[in-house]
Amino acid sequence: MAPRSRRLPVTRTGILATALAVAVTSLVSAAPAAVAADVLLSQGKPATESASGGANYAPRNAVDGNSGTRWASKSNTDPAWIRVDLGASANISRVRLQWDLSCAKAYRVETSENDSTWTSIYTTADGKGGVEDLTVTGRGRYVRVYGTTRCRTGTSYGYSLQEFQVFGNSGPADVEPPSPPSDLVASDIKHDSAKLTWKAATDNVAVAGYDIYNLGQFQKSVPATDLTTVMTGLKPNVNYGFYVNARDVAGNVSQASNTAEFKTPPAQDDPIPPTAPKNLRSTGVTANSVSLAWDPATDNIGVTRYEVYTGSTKVGDATGTSATIGGRSANTEYTFTVKAFDAVGNAGPASNAVTVKTRSGGDQVGAVTQIATDNDVPWGLAFLPDGSGIYSRRDAQDIVKITPAGVKTTLGKVPGVSGTNGEGGLLGIELSPTFASDGLIYVYHTASGDNRIVRAKIEGNSLTGWTTLLTGIPRNKFHNGGRLRFGADGKLYAGTGDGQSKPNAQNKQSLGGKVLRLNPDGTAPSDNPFFGEGGNARYVWTYGHRNVQGLAVDSQGRMWQAELGDGNMDEINLLQKGGNYGWSSCEGTAGNCSGYIAPKKTFSVGSASPSGLAIVNDVLFLAALRGERLYRMQINGSSVGTTTSHFQGTYGRLRTPEPAPDGSLWVTTSNGDKDSTAGNSNTKLLKVALN
Repeated sequence: MAPRSRRLPVTRTGILATALAVAVTSLVSAAPAAVAADVLLSQGKPATESASGGANYAPRNAVDGNSGTRWASKSNTDPAWIRVDLGASANISRVRLQWDLSCAKAYRVETSENDSTWTSIYTTADGKGGVEDLTVTGRGRYVRVYGTTRCRTGTSYGYSLQEFQVFGNSGPADVEPPSPPSDLVASDIKHDSAKLTWKAATDNVAVAGYDIYNLGQFQKSVPATDLTTVMTGLKPNVNYGFYVNARDVAGNVSQASNTAEFKTPPAQDDPIPPTAPKNLRSTGVTANSVSLAWDPATDNIGVTRYEVYTGSTKVGDATGTSATIGGRSANTEYTFTVKAFDAVGNAGPASNAVTVKTRSGGDQVGAVTQIATDNDVPWGLAFLPDGSGIYSRRDAQDIVKITPAGVKTTLGKVPGVSGTNGEGGLLGIELSPTFASDGLIYVYHTASGDNRIVRAKIEGNSLTGWTTLLTGIPRNKFHNGGRLRFGADGKLYAGTGDGQSKPNAQNKQSLGGKVLRLNPDGTAPSDNPFFGEGGNARYVWTYGHRNVQGLAVDSQGRMWQAELGDGNMDEINLLQKGGNYGWSSCEGTAGNCSGYIAPKKTFSVGSASPSGLAIVNDVLFLAALRGERLYRMQINGSSVGTTTSHFQGTYGRLRTPEPAPDGSLWVTTSNGDKDSTAGNSNTKLLKVALN
C-alpha cells in the first residue's frame, strides 16, 4: 500500500529557483571563483528503485521537480532504495530530500561511479522527515538514498519522497588534500573541558571543515571558519592527546596537526587517600593462577579502582573487589597485597598480605616467563625455522633476531620508514611460506607519503635486496593498519587502516580500510573479487574496515581479523571474499548495519582495543592494548564461543601474540609512546605456556 501524500504548497518552478539560489549563494561565500558553480544535477535524470510501490509512484516522480508527485517504495519493506543516474561523474555537494509522511528514520546517502560499488557520504539514525537539506561531500555518477528504518514502523507503509534533488558540479575530481593544521594549543584546561586553538590549513580549492581526534578516536567536526573549539565532557585526572585533521570540499583529509597533550586537573582538591582494603583472601587457586577477593576500601569522595601487587610489582588491576592473577608458575608460593586508588590518583596503604601456593600441573593459559626487554615498541613478530623469533621495532625502524634464551642480533634498518608522531612507523612483518628455500621477509611500513609493503631477503644476519611491492596505502597519524599474514592459499594478506578518512573504507579504489590480497611477488591475484574493476580494486579482498590490526588463519584455512572500533565497539571478523564490513555506516553492531557482514564478536572499546591476533588449535588469542589483557576465544564452527580474559593489568598494553615452534605463545607488550622517537619505551617480550 502506497503512503498518503502530505501536500506542500511548493511549485516546481519555486523549488528549482530556490534550490539554485541557495546553491549559488553558498558556493560564492565558501569557495574560490575558479570552482564551477554547484547546480541541480538530478532533475529529469533516469531513476530506479529496489522494489516498486506501484505505477503511480515511480522513481521518476522524485526527480521531476514537482512536489505534487512522489515516489513510494514497496509497502512494509526494509531496506529500500531509490537511485538516480546523473549521466556523468560529478562532485556532489548537497542533497535535498522532501519526504512524504512515510519518511526514513535511518538511512544513508551513497555515491557510485559504476552502480555497484557504493560510498556512503551521509548517514543518520535520526531522520526527521519533512525537508532535509544535507550538505555532503562526494563524487560519483550515481546517487542513491538507502533506507533501513522507516519512520512509520508497525504500519504497511514504505518510504516516500516527493523530491530527491542532487546538487554539485561536473568539474574534475579534486585529489589534493589540504595542508595539515598547525600550532595546535590547548588552553583553559579544566577538570571537564579544554579549549583548542590552531592555525588554518590551506587547500587548492577550499577547506570544508576540521575533524578533532583524541588518541585516534574521533571526537567532533567543526566548520572551516572555526579555528578554535571547546572540548567538553572530559574526565578529571586523565591524560589527553588531541590533534586536528583538515578536510576539503572533495573529502580529502590532511595529515594531522601537532598533538596537544595535557592532563586534566582533579575535579576538586582531594589530599585524602583511601583506606587500606581489608580481609584480602584467596578464593581459588590453579597451577598458574590465583583468585583473590577483599573487602572494599573507603574514601572521602570515592574509590575508583584497585591494584594487586607481589612485593613492589603490580600484577593486576580491578574496578571491583576481586581479581584473578594469571601467569604464575606451578607449585610456587606468592604473597599478594592490594591498594585502593581514588579519582585523583591518591593511593591508599596496602591491605593485609596473603600467601598462596599454586598447584602442580598447568592451565590452558599457563605460566609466563620474560624472554627479554626492549626500549622500543615491538610491533611485528615471526619465527625462523631454527626457533628464533624476529621482531620489528616501530620507532627504531629496524628488525631484531632473538633466540628463545633472549640473545638479540640486529638484522638491519628498514629503508624509507617514516614515523607519524602517532602509530605509524615500522609495523607488520611476515616470512615467506617457503622461507627455508627463499629466505624472504615481507614488511609493512609507513613512508613519508603513504603506507607500503616491501620485501627483502634474510642472508645470515643481514637484510638484502629490498623490493617495493605495493604503495599508496593511506597514512595518517593513526589508522595505518599494518598486519601481514600469509593465507592457506599461499597469498599475502595485509590489513590496512582508513587513514582517518572514513570514505576510504567503502571506496574500493582506495587501499585504505581494507584487507588486501597479493601474490608473493606483489601482483594482484586474478581471482580477487574485484580484479575486473582494475586499479587498486584489484588488490581488495574485503572492505568497510576502520583499522585492521590482527589477522590469523584457522585449521580450515579461513582468515580471521581483529579491528579497532571508534567510540562503540571493537570487532572480531571472519572474512568472506568480497565482503563489506560496514565502516563507517556501521561500527560493530551499532549504526546502520543492514546489508553488511556482522562481526563474530564485539568488545566495548575500553575493554579491548585489539592489536595482534593468533590462532593455536582453533583457539583465538587476541592482544588488547587499552584493555591490557589477553583474550582466549574458542572457535565453534563459524562462531566465537567461550571467551576468557587473562593478565588484566599484569603486563600493561599487549601488542602482538604469535605461536612459537615449541607450542608456546610469545606476546609483546606496548607500554610506549606515540611520538615516533626511538628508544623511549619500556616493553617486554613474554613467553606464555599453552597447556
